[in-house]
Amino acid sequence: MAKSLFNLFSSQDLSLPSSDGESELFVRQYGSSRPKIHFILVHGALEHIGRHTDLIQFMLRLSQDVAITAWDLVGHGRSGGVRAYVPSFKVYVDDLNLIAELSQKKNSSETRTIILAHSLGGLISLTRILDTSYGWNFPLHGIILSSPCIRPKLVLGASSEAVLDKLNKVSGKLHLPLIYKGKDLTRDPERANDFDSDNLIPQFITAKMAQEIVMASHRIRGLSYYLNIPSLFLIAGDDKVVDPESTALFAHGIDKRLTKVVHYPAHYHELWNEVDRSEIFETMKKWIEKSFKESP
Repeated sequence: MAKSLFNLFSSQDLSLPSSDGESELFVRQYGSSRPKIHFILVHGALEHIGRHTDLIQFMLRLSQDVAITAWDLVGHGRSGGVRAYVPSFKVYVDDLNLIAELSQKKNSSETRTIILAHSLGGLISLTRILDTSYGWNFPLHGIILSSPCIRPKLVLGASSEAVLDKLNKVSGKLHLPLIYKGKDLTRDPERANDFDSDNLIPQFITAKMAQEIVMASHRIRGLSYYLNIPSLFLIAGDDKVVDPESTALFAHGIDKRLTKVVHYPAHYHELWNEVDRSEIFETMKKWIEKSFKESP
């Protein structure tokens, strides 16, 4: 038993050149070398894959035939690049394609691939899948979105975009202090403190990264109709980072036979780090099982 558990949670670290042409991506692959289920985990802004250890362990326990591929976005965590900066949103989107290509090397024709995406990760994933200038060229059997960044909450309201444009003309690498702390992301005090004290999480965002996120969110909002894979939207009602109503409206545009929306009215942005995250993981598990039964 000890040996099988060791194999289940074993991981391999890789380095992959980013599409920005100069940075290296930190990639970690867990679990089976020939999976029946392969999850691609896409984390949110400023954080890194280490913040989702509980989710990773839960998904690995589903079966010994599970694999997970996760990576730190360029400018995040242990990946290279200027901290909290991206020259173009296209870099994030193209890097996801590189990760999908890497993941596919483990897969067989029987493997079912599901994207697990949080916040900015949701925006990146939906852009890759729905924007016809990119497209998705690999088998994909579902996507689970936790607080996806369909519309970020902007501290300056309607004037935010104009301010970001002016700041980028000065310097896209200009640091903007974070407007939220760990206590604004989760009601779990330990996880909130982890966010504030994590040396891999910068306490700022660059003007360019902020502007690229805002522009990408504009482009994605009218494309939900074209999402043609099973999707699960997990929406936090008391979200201080993204607008939950915009996410619900986006999900409403998807074929009802393909999508499910679960609302958590009192929850904060980081659902996978919330106090009752184990219950949220169970909801995800049931949805995965149901999706597989309905689409053999």
